[in-house]
Amino acid sequence: MLTSCQNNIGVGLGGEYKLINSASFNDLTIVTEQNIVVVKGHILNYAFDSTFIVACQLPRDSVVECNGTVPGMTKSKCDEAFEISTFRQYWIINKKAEGEYSLDTLTGLALYSNVYGPLKKEKYFQKREE
Repeated sequence: MLTSCQNNIGVGLGGEYKLINSASFNDLTIVTEQNIVVVKGHILNYAFDSTFIVACQLPRDSVVECNGTVPGMTKSKCDEAFEISTFRQYWIINKKAEGEYSLDTLTGLALYSNVYGPLKKEKYFQKREE
């Protein structure tokens, strides 16, 4: 049997954005047409219109059993802990604004001027109103 890495779900979110299966863990991830990761997995819920994409995310590394710090943790135990986790964070992407790239020197994470997040629920609702 042969398999390959491909964007097999490829849900278009409007503009240059799409929702794909990531190569690791088969998590849903939001990327640009150039496959630049904007919000890495695991996307639980999302909605979009002509201007915005909003997403609810459970990042795998937010679950202690899955972030590599628990000795002897198996993949099945990690998956079990991941499934019952209640942690959530939220994202807003403005598709109409130009996304200027910068690098966060403290975390090493890529930042885009049109991507807001990760946000806690209260801040997400506040930002959504704006």
